[in-house]
Amino acid sequence: MLWERIAEALMEDSDSILYVTRMDDYKILYMNNQVFQQSKLPDNDPDLWAQPCYKLLHGRDEPCSFCKRGIINRQDFYRWDYYHEATGVHYWIKDKIITVNGVECHMQVAMRMTEQLEAQRHIQRELEKERVLLQCVKTLEGNISTQNAVDSLLETVARYFSGDRAYLFEFDYEKQVTNNTYEWAAAGVEKAIELLQEVPLSVIGSWIDAFHSVGSFYISDLDDNVDRDSDTYHILELQGIRSLIAVPLEKDGQIIGFFGVDNPRQNYEDISLLSAISVFILNALEKRVYRAMLEKLSYEDSLTGLYNRHRFKHTMDRLMRKPPQQLAIVYMDLNNLKITNDTRGHDAGDALIRMAARIIRETFGEETYRIGGDEFVAFLTEQDEEQLRYLLKELNRSMAQNDANVSVGYSYRSGNVHAEEQMSEADDAMYAEKLIYRKLHSKR
Repeated sequence: MLWERIAEALMEDSDSILYVTRMDDYKILYMNNQVFQQSKLPDNDPDLWAQPCYKLLHGRDEPCSFCKRGIINRQDFYRWDYYHEATGVHYWIKDKIITVNGVECHMQVAMRMTEQLEAQRHIQRELEKERVLLQCVKTLEGNISTQNAVDSLLETVARYFSGDRAYLFEFDYEKQVTNNTYEWAAAGVEKAIELLQEVPLSVIGSWIDAFHSVGSFYISDLDDNVDRDSDTYHILELQGIRSLIAVPLEKDGQIIGFFGVDNPRQNYEDISLLSAISVFILNALEKRVYRAMLEKLSYEDSLTGLYNRHRFKHTMDRLMRKPPQQLAIVYMDLNNLKITNDTRGHDAGDALIRMAARIIRETFGEETYRIGGDEFVAFLTEQDEEQLRYLLKELNRSMAQNDANVSVGYSYRSGNVHAEEQMSEADDAMYAEKLIYRKLHSKR
């Protein structure tokens, strides 16, 4: 009797649900305190014991389809898990056949695991967030190309949230617009980056307000959260966006853009992950600026601002690999630079070079190069020969107005373009004009 009282006390005080039913008619023989507490059953109702377990505990009119009594035995517990839809509770369950006073019975022990599972899932989510964050950092640090690095990062983030798109927008406060500068789209999702250029900042005014006030912007449902008459609604609807999450990109206290995901289907509560990644994105964008500055320095002539000889060689290689339909090469040599340096000093000579470079760029456009102390080259691919001759007249007129002079030679071809041959032709023509200039001025 003592052991029976001890066993009963243990069952009553257990944190687990425990009950015993008859195998033949499902009638309940025993339920411990946890059954009464979690099922909210009155413990003084004698009618409880007249009901089968499926009626009393599950509100069913017939045995539960998930009941395991057809496969359990006497030797070992059968272990499984179950989600109780009515209460939203997860259980880990053990079932076994026992004999009570000669009657074959089904004993079930159920342990509530909702809290443990939620804690486990939270840990798994945090570990996954750390993994994604680490992967993003490695992506940004390991790629030389900012474009490739950010594209890979956006893909990683979009897959974590199971979203349709991930993207960056950068603000241009001078023009009061924002531009979609980077985008990743899932298979079957149309990219929108070309459509989202120079979007007025006023269109996303509510986003910017949210960035300032709460540090993020979130739309759970387009119809419920956004005014249907607003520009924001029309832009998002056009792209098939029903929900989104976004965080600002902030530098020196100013919001310079934002980073977001369209139609996130999972982990959408982890906006903090986007905020963490945004720090590394800002670093990547700064590197992009530095790389552009270094590239400009490597390609730009420091005295004139024209492209330098290094960029000239790069352009020649490109023109040889992929010749345009037509090409004009203009070779120019600044006259009287040595005389200016000798008589007025090198500062005056530098001023003459800068003035000539300015006129050359104004005449021929961006594809202009200083390839030597007083030598310049221009490439033109859009003008025909008549337009080229007009530009040469404008060049000589502008030079004369500024008391300067250049010897010029050019080569023009429409079809059969060959940059190296044309460069040699332009050089020869320039040299011939240089000789004429020297003969004319040597007699004075």
